[in-house]
Amino acid sequence: MVAALAGTGLAAVPAQATVTPPCPIDSDCGGGGDTGGGGGGGGTPATYVLQGVIQNEGYESSGQGRRVKIRGYSRLADSGNGRVDADYINVRCYAYDALGGYTTEYDSENNGALVDVHFASNFVYGIGGYRTVTVSCTHHATKNGIVYDTTSTAQINIPE
Repeated sequence: MVAALAGTGLAAVPAQATVTPPCPIDSDCGGGGDTGGGGGGGGTPATYVLQGVIQNEGYESSGQGRRVKIRGYSRLADSGNGRVDADYINVRCYAYDALGGYTTEYDSENNGALVDVHFASNFVYGIGGYRTVTVSCTHHATKNGIVYDTTSTAQINIPE
């Protein structure tokens, strides 16, 4: 899915990964409390979504070449899309040009809900396929001992 912002040339490409809780809602694991003393306890732990997004933040020119400015981010959210602090969260992105060159950026944070990188592709020259940059990001977070991983990819055609 690519959400383009009309008239801006900007696009956001989300990727989401969910983790199934160890005790699904429709199962019996979690302590029903219906036999003997006690009861309660257990239950289903919260389920979070790791969102991975790539955004085109515009272009820069130098002589005959142009490059794309990129933002990539990882965001941990609850089922209502509210931000949730992860124990650890990171993002690593690469921007590959048609000739095999690339640029990369990485960031991580402890006890944060969102981490992002801002970087630019290599300058590209020529026409057609030589002006396409492929951006690929890996997103990772941990929360309460559960690992969340996802990837996101976008192809950006840099205009002449």
